[in-house]
Amino acid sequence: MRAKVARRPAIYGIAALLAALVGLFVWFPARLAARALPSGVACEGAAGLWDGRCDDLRIRGGSAGAIAWRLRRWPLFLGHAKGTADWQHRASGVSATFDLSRRRVALKDLRGVADVATLRALPIWPQGIIDAWSPGEGRLRIDLAGLEVQDGRLTRIVGVVDADGLVSLDRERATLGDLRLAWRDGPVPLGEISDRGGPLEVRASLRPVTGVAADAPAPPGGAWRLTGTVRARDAAWRPRLQVFGPPDAAGRHALSVEWR
Repeated sequence: MRAKVARRPAIYGIAALLAALVGLFVWFPARLAARALPSGVACEGAAGLWDGRCDDLRIRGGSAGAIAWRLRRWPLFLGHAKGTADWQHRASGVSATFDLSRRRVALKDLRGVADVATLRALPIWPQGIIDAWSPGEGRLRIDLAGLEVQDGRLTRIVGVVDADGLVSLDRERATLGDLRLAWRDGPVPLGEISDRGGPLEVRASLRPVTGVAADAPAPPGGAWRLTGTVRARDAAWRPRLQVFGPPDAAGRHALSVEWR
């Protein structure tokens, strides 16, 4: 009996220590966690941690919008973060469920709307993407069931992105119309692009360039190939499409474009 009584203070002390550690995780303020962000990344207006927000996420001095999140506590003790997040920037907003680890990013139920010009202006893109991404207008309606990135490579994406009122502002204003990009589930990401009426008839596919096997994931650097056909419904587009070569008897030009 005496031995049991002697152990109780030690048990109570361990329990108190564990409670204190859990409390530290639960109520640790986001403004202190924000100090641990990588160089070039800052969070202004930080509040909360488990149910937290960042009013203005700054990357390389540019604004990437506001983020609010809700974390599940116990997955952090297993080395990954799970929860839900909402992103807002100007007239754009997207929400998703996430599961993050050191080598893997998995998003589910990624839904929302995003302005094309706002997306292009985000300070998150490598310069090569910005150079290849012509200025434009339009809105994207995003409805993705899943998106996964493993070791920096896009390995899975499923769902639909509808583009409304796309306009290219590269050299002159050119209306592209409404397009749909439907991502199929499979061993590699495969997107099918089609028009939804407008000045162009588009039938194309977008897939990673693997250079190895048909079922290999996308390589680092994001090499992608667009293949298919495009036909001008609007006569104003016919001279612009000559860059793809002469059309066939039905007026369709073959598309074959690769980005690295």
